[in-house]
Amino acid sequence: MIFTLIGFMGCGKSSVGKSLADALGWDFADSDALIEKGEKMKIPEIFSSLSETGFRKLEYSYISDTVSKYRKEGMNHLIFALGGGAPVYRPTAELISRQTCTIYFKCPVEELIDNLKTDGIENRPLLKGGNLESKVKGLLSERETVYSECASMTVHPYSLTPEMLKNRLR
Repeated sequence: MIFTLIGFMGCGKSSVGKSLADALGWDFADSDALIEKGEKMKIPEIFSSLSETGFRKLEYSYISDTVSKYRKEGMNHLIFALGGGAPVYRPTAELISRQTCTIYFKCPVEELIDNLKTDGIENRPLLKGGNLESKVKGLLSERETVYSECASMTVHPYSLTPEMLKNRLR
């Protein structure tokens, strides 16, 4: 089974996802890390050279390949953290909705902004320049419907427990 984590930048998909995978003895993957490793470039560089549309197509190919690999017989369970904008690309939204259990990590805007300030925004090309709060609110309002439509379950990231995931397997 593949549990795909979606949500806005800074909501904890990677950190919480890794902790859950470790606690359960499952595999963990982060789409941004897979892309950076495969392309041997940082996300902002890829974004700059391909544009957002080109990046979303590339991102889809990595997500699709990972989902295909883990859907094969005998693979371990996977917790898969996606980049914040991944579901905005329709083929990605359709893929994860149909072939994975998609969990939307929903956080209050203030929490997202605090997390982003702590983590830094240098690797987040869509947040550079201008007012961080207005950018977060604008992007979140564009994406929130897509996140909700893709999700099998919506939770605050820190309320998701290993037991909740195990129960989804039954």
